[in-house]
Amino acid sequence: MPKPSKDDVERLSRGMPTRAKIGSRNTGHRLTQKERILFAAAQKQGFLKLPVTGIRSNVLNVYKLWCEAQGRECIVKGGSK
Repeated sequence: MPKPSKDDVERLSRGMPTRAKIGSRNTGHRLTQKERILFAAAQKQGFLKLPVTGIRSNVLNVYKLWCEAQGRECIVKGGSK
């Protein structure tokens, strides 16, 4: 799988096709409005803070790809995942 770009990760999180053909139909990537808020906060803070309940694994999938595109370590705090 090719290295994702930031633009490709953003397009993937909105359910749009990507130029680099990243992602998988078997893995969820489209974010809801609530999940998008968590993702935006994670981009600013440098880590993803998961609530205990109510969030699908899509946020984690997209955040991992975004960290890979940035070339930074993927840090996740909290949650049950």
